[in-house]
Amino acid sequence: MKHAVLFDCDGVLVNSEDGLSKIAAFVLNKYYIIPALPEDFAPYIGTGEDTYIGEVVRKYGKTFTQDMKKKIYEEYNVLAQQYVPPMEGSKDLVRKLRGEGFKVALASSADAAKVDINMKILDMEYTDFDAVITGSDVAKKKPDPDIYLIAAKRCGVSPADCIVVEDATSGVLSGKRAGMKVIGITSSVLDKVLISYGADCTVATFKELDEVIHGTE
Repeated sequence: MKHAVLFDCDGVLVNSEDGLSKIAAFVLNKYYIIPALPEDFAPYIGTGEDTYIGEVVRKYGKTFTQDMKKKIYEEYNVLAQQYVPPMEGSKDLVRKLRGEGFKVALASSADAAKVDINMKILDMEYTDFDAVITGSDVAKKKPDPDIYLIAAKRCGVSPADCIVVEDATSGVLSGKRAGMKVIGITSSVLDKVLISYGADCTVATFKELDEVIHGTE
């Protein structure tokens, strides 16, 4: 039986973490007079936008509102093509794995609206995956395991036969709590940090990822 490979999106399929933090800081600075810095968002990577934005807003003594998130999405939609490139080799590997008989899912804590933008960046459709789960589909986001457990169920594969690909510590915890193998990709966090949170191994590129996935069969 083939494994299912469950991909996070931000920082995995698209190289978005640096760009998103700059866009979010810009919006909070310009429209809400909140002196946020891009580095303020780093502890909340992979936790969903309500936490990612909300915790930074609260750090500066302000109240988070859905309007703030909406405005950041609007700017992200405009600026993403400039600041957020696809991860090299990501689309090709997704399609290769499906062609080989793997089940492939996208499992992101980001809201569906943001995942839609990332899919445009990738030039991919939801139908390129066997399942797509976003933060809009679950009450508890990463590091809770729900997103990955739902992805496994929709792929028709047991958690033990799933490989999670993650760039964030919250996502690594989510995958491990779901009882899955986790491969950390070092686009956002150092390899030793991902390992310390439970990643089974780490890779720097999709070429390395391809080799590791095929080594698990």
